[in-house]
Amino acid sequence: MLQRWMITLMVSAVGCVLVSSCGKKNYSPDEPLPTVYTPSVFISSQNQYLYAIDPVSGTEKWEFNLHGTTQATPVVVGRCIYAPTVDGLYKLDVNTGKQLYSNQGDSFKGIVSSPVTDGRLVYIASNNASGGSLVMAIDPNNDAKAWTVSYNTTINSSLTLYQNKLFVAQNDGTINCISTGNGAPVWTTPGSVPVIPGVGLFSSPAISYPYLYVGSSDGNLYALYLNNGAAAWNFAAGNIINSSPIVYGGNVIFGCNDNYVYCVDSVAKTIRWRFKTADRVISSPSANRNVIYIGGYDGVVYALNVVDGSVKWKYSTNALLRSSVLNVDGDIYAASFDKNLYKLDTSGHLKWKYNVNGVIESSPILYDYNSGKTYYPAISGMYQ
Repeated sequence: MLQRWMITLMVSAVGCVLVSSCGKKNYSPDEPLPTVYTPSVFISSQNQYLYAIDPVSGTEKWEFNLHGTTQATPVVVGRCIYAPTVDGLYKLDVNTGKQLYSNQGDSFKGIVSSPVTDGRLVYIASNNASGGSLVMAIDPNNDAKAWTVSYNTTINSSLTLYQNKLFVAQNDGTINCISTGNGAPVWTTPGSVPVIPGVGLFSSPAISYPYLYVGSSDGNLYALYLNNGAAAWNFAAGNIINSSPIVYGGNVIFGCNDNYVYCVDSVAKTIRWRFKTADRVISSPSANRNVIYIGGYDGVVYALNVVDGSVKWKYSTNALLRSSVLNVDGDIYAASFDKNLYKLDTSGHLKWKYNVNGVIESSPILYDYNSGKTYYPAISGMYQ
């Protein structure tokens, strides 16, 4: 009897140990999976929205109501995107579209030129109702103004950064070179770029040492000496130049209202070639691997050989192209007045298009989350 009792007790004890060891385990606490962010293409529309679009699939990631018409192209600083409108400035989280800051004060009215950044400050030009303008440096850490400079004429051209200097092209043809550190003037050339009164200046400066290049409404491309703004030489095209020039392979390339794309040799100061489209060319060009990409008022995206201006391919949209073409690693992004943002490959084949339900005047930009780098096109003031 005693022996049977001891055996029963031992079996029960073993059973308890087994149940205990199987019934309770030390699991790691449940943690949410980390959020995965990917690159985005940003485009704003006259329907007052800013869109973030997946560059691979062409699907929308998020949208934000800017409550104002947009002509200027946004700029990315760190993990934030600054989106200017004619009625104010918005700062959003670049990955989620969450609003972080906005300002609709008088200083931020009338922004039609695209802001720029050196990663330290954001530089913005705004116009006021009295016909003057303000250039501001905004600290992205607290969104306070680091410095401001006021001018008595308006600014339609976009600002240009080069070696700690900011170049400001005003509507009356004045070019100002100021310090990015405090806005102090370095040099000023009043009226150095002649313009047609009432038409003004929309082309933004392009820099290739020792020259600053800018197009004018008087039909000339002007080259100024970078160190003091003095006139160096000019090239006469056939009409107003609202397109911003780019410098590529020793050539200055730009569009013109005479329906031509021009390529001018920067050393010989003479034309290398010109290519005729079916309408004016306000869009600014981009270049990659000896190919020039540019859109026209004829609704066509052109890929031109930089050597002779011959057509490699062209792609027709359903309306005019005013904004500038963006080229990133062989991908071509072009925004049309037909309300679509197009992505093409280097052979001119459509990868996708996305309808934003509004006319597009601003240019697309691409933010690569993995590298933290943002890609911008050449930009020409309110004519993007």
